[in-house]
Amino acid sequence: MSLNSALRIGTSGLNVAQSGLATISHNVVNANSPGFSRQIVQPSAVSINGFGTGVQLDGIQRVSDRFIALRTTMAQSDAAYASTRKTYLDTLEGVMTGSSSEGGVEAIVADFFGSISELANEPANSALKRNVVQRAELLTRTVRDIQSDLVVTANGADNAMTAELDNVNQLLKDISDLNAQIGAFNGGLANGSNGNDLRDARDQKVQDLAKQFKLQIGENSGSGAVRITLENGRRLVDESGYVQIKRVPGSPYQTLGAQSVLVDGSLSPISLPIDPGSLTSGKMKALFDTRDTLVPNLQAQLENMTDVIRTEFNKVASQGSSVPPVRTLSSTTTQGAVAGVGTDLFSLPAFAGLAGSTLHLSVTNSLGQPVVTTQPSSAITLPGAGPFSLTDLANLINANATVGNGALGGVNGVVAQALVNGNGQPYLQLQAANSSQRLVLAGGGTGDMLGTLGMNSLFTGSGSANFDIDARFIQNPELLPTARMRSTDGGLSNLDNRNALALAALADTKFSFSAAGGMGSQTVTFSGYGGQMISNLSVVINDAKDRVTFTTNVSNQIEQLRSEISGVNVNEELAQMMVYQNSFQASARIISVTDQLLQELVNMIR
Repeated sequence: MSLNSALRIGTSGLNVAQSGLATISHNVVNANSPGFSRQIVQPSAVSINGFGTGVQLDGIQRVSDRFIALRTTMAQSDAAYASTRKTYLDTLEGVMTGSSSEGGVEAIVADFFGSISELANEPANSALKRNVVQRAELLTRTVRDIQSDLVVTANGADNAMTAELDNVNQLLKDISDLNAQIGAFNGGLANGSNGNDLRDARDQKVQDLAKQFKLQIGENSGSGAVRITLENGRRLVDESGYVQIKRVPGSPYQTLGAQSVLVDGSLSPISLPIDPGSLTSGKMKALFDTRDTLVPNLQAQLENMTDVIRTEFNKVASQGSSVPPVRTLSSTTTQGAVAGVGTDLFSLPAFAGLAGSTLHLSVTNSLGQPVVTTQPSSAITLPGAGPFSLTDLANLINANATVGNGALGGVNGVVAQALVNGNGQPYLQLQAANSSQRLVLAGGGTGDMLGTLGMNSLFTGSGSANFDIDARFIQNPELLPTARMRSTDGGLSNLDNRNALALAALADTKFSFSAAGGMGSQTVTFSGYGGQMISNLSVVINDAKDRVTFTTNVSNQIEQLRSEISGVNVNEELAQMMVYQNSFQASARIISVTDQLLQELVNMIR
């Protein structure tokens, strides 16, 4: 071997040692940089014709496990989904249990019926009547507040999607730019110019993107570019470019669509839909779940409970009368459910079973003593088949020989009218012809005409959003129907509490609730159903807590594995630095000795 060969060997060792020292220095100073992967030099022996001629640097390798990287991505998606879902579930728990200062809907329902029980013990107590009305107002306001807060929560989740898209679209652009930069290196070896740091930066952005969506990731071995798609295969970014995700029309909320970015930077006019149903993880999935599933389920359950409370309470209330009774009574259920006063009631689902129904009607003095009455054996009976309208019902009552004002010659009877209110909604009005007289109603034993028509109804509205009480009861709580008509003579006692007792008994009565919002059909009390709503939500919340704990632990474990493989151990790096330092000094010594020998050889020749 010549001295020139020895000099080249020493020089090659010096160069590799320098690269090793530079790489270790780069590792040490980036030990705490998020997402940084440790780098190592890859030297190999060089030989010519079987003789060693030194060492060469094949590359600087980024220490990374592709499988661990993919697991990290999945863990990011799962953890972000669980955390976001838990956050919104905590909000919904507050909505359902704390919309009123006096507790959630279950407690408010119990308090309302408790106030009726107190009134049943003292039916003439004006203070207790006002308390019932106030509790009813609290119940309806609580239901409306819950409904409103649920809408706010759903809108908040929808708005959060829009806010997150700015970050998502910037990440997609950055990943595409990094794809291009990494591909431009073409295997360069100089530290800082090998694309490793760019790959770390790209991986970090991919992890951030994975918090929003569950991703499928592949890498082009030729260009080094990553290809990222959603779970359903919808392309997000690859070596050819990237997309931007925009809000697109949907019902009742906007959804998402992907538009490719063209060469000139503009967006393709074609928007490819992103089906929320195809997503299984990530923050966006949690927002979709909140907006489209969690909130609608609670709304459906609330509507279910509200409808049953309103229907069943008004049905019993319609059987009673206030003490003292009033001169004028009007229906409420017909408003909004009937197109006009001439509409065939029997053809409408809301009035199913009305055919053949009966009722009793009494005209009394201000003390409840009967003047004229259908009791005990002259009940007003509807026909067994239609068509039959509100106008027909008014005519039927007016023509009744016992209480109809027209039949009685316009002195002491009842005047029935099919009218239309200021909102264009039809209703039935019953009024004592004599202004000093009063009306008392009672069911006739067949059907539920009074309940179906909504006579004496306390609760109004057609859903939880407009659940309210009739303003007449707010203005005058004395109108509460606490008493019932005597079946013997059609009169009314001012000490009668039978209807108040019947209303109070509703608290312990089990009713059939249809399946709604993920809850199966069941037969429970009003408070029981409210409790089921909260209990079901608690089960979901507890599951969400467990998911957060589990996904956090998994994410931490995977990050620990990644750190063990790709992280920088400063002590190990410093130890390796000593190795390269010694190698550098040895290579320098080879060069120095070779140089001395060359000098001596030259001097000998001289």
